[in-house]
Amino acid sequence: MNARQLDLKGRLTETKIRAVSSFSDFIGLKDKWNELLERSNHDIFSTWEWLSIWWRHFGNGKRLIILLAEENGELIGIAPLMYSVQTMFGLRRGIIEFIGPESPIDPPVTYSNFIISREHDKCLLKFFEYLNTLTEKWSSIELYNISGDPKSLIGLTKITNSAKPGNICLFTKLPNSNDAFLNALKRKDRKEFRRNLRRLQKDGSKLELVNYSEENQITKGMNILFFIHQKRWTARGFPGKFSDPNFRSFCLNIAESFSKKGWLGLYSLELSGKPVASLFGFKYKSKYYAYDTGMDPAYGSYGVGSLLFLNVMNRCIVDGMNEFDFMWGTDEYKKQWNPSSRLLYNASFSREGTLSGFKYLLSERYWSQGVRLRYFYNKLLKSDRHGCN
Repeated sequence: MNARQLDLKGRLTETKIRAVSSFSDFIGLKDKWNELLERSNHDIFSTWEWLSIWWRHFGNGKRLIILLAEENGELIGIAPLMYSVQTMFGLRRGIIEFIGPESPIDPPVTYSNFIISREHDKCLLKFFEYLNTLTEKWSSIELYNISGDPKSLIGLTKITNSAKPGNICLFTKLPNSNDAFLNALKRKDRKEFRRNLRRLQKDGSKLELVNYSEENQITKGMNILFFIHQKRWTARGFPGKFSDPNFRSFCLNIAESFSKKGWLGLYSLELSGKPVASLFGFKYKSKYYAYDTGMDPAYGSYGVGSLLFLNVMNRCIVDGMNEFDFMWGTDEYKKQWNPSSRLLYNASFSREGTLSGFKYLLSERYWSQGVRLRYFYNKLLKSDRHGCN
């Protein structure tokens, strides 16, 4: 799909949209993808590394629809999308989404967005126009957890008329020194940190933050995370997310890839060599993204989770990070760190045509309820299987 117009200097420009649908072509985009990222506002979940590894593990049953916007041969935008047919209670629908976790009910912890360096609104419009020409029988585009880039939101609102607030994320701005950071916390929290530290070190034990981010330490560090995360959840009667071997493999592959780029922040809080808490996160563009944690339930009363975050934040300050992102959710334990909140947005777009619009209306009214029913039904089944009350 081509669009011709004059630029500000009166020169004829041409915007062309082309689609990438094979994984081998996706792999071949690496260099151009990374060059565009250098010219775009984005986060770590828009990187070629994250999306390609996610697709390798979770793309089964889906189809790639990566749209490239090129102007006079220059790549200026990418829409990292995928197509799938979903079935629920006998109903089927074809949908297009961002590559990545899909469910808005069991919320993913990652962010999504288009990657555009310039001509933002024009790129978005051409992306959606192109999607309307596809032969795939999709009825709606469902875009979840769009990071709050004002340009993206304005453009999406113009096109879809449905950009709505979604999940809330908390993040803490990090000062230039550990002393300034500690002094900004509530006095009662500082006292609690010191009290728990004394309790843990009462018998002469040493509490230490161990960095497992180097390539030769990744396997050990990830196994610590898997073990203590599972220990906590199985003690509660739940299987824990790392009971899924594919998810374990995905996280390990991400850790290996990110370590080579200097993006991995994998830490374990250890008491005289015994891991009591672990944090798996990413360091990217002066931000730390706290992706997943594990805590030994035997040490829960000692506040090891808070001590882990305190030590990792101190490490981030030393490393020059200026933001600690807790990712999705407003859990109580995050609120002691003086966080600010960030809204993510969702947007929906119905395919042109009366029948598709009618199907989309049914989807809006009934499909979301079906997703909720299925989510709670599966949760009940898991609880029953593991003897939960």
